[in-house]
Amino acid sequence: MALLAEHLLKPLPADKQIETGPFLEAVSHLPPFFDCLGSPVFTPIKADISGNITMRKLRPRGVEGPT
Repeated sequence: MALLAEHLLKPLPADKQIETGPFLEAVSHLPPFFDCLGSPVFTPIKADISGNITMRKLRPRGVEGPT
């Protein structure tokens, strides 16, 4: 597994910043994983992660929402 991750994951750039778009695209595949676990106990976690992904896509970092 470590060998696989070593070739799939790029090292962080010197400024330790990642692009938001590709990151959100990658993590958007995470919530369906909780369905595979088959337990309703993961429903709030799945909803929270999905909500965070949706919110970040609609309101990029640095853009203030309603107060």
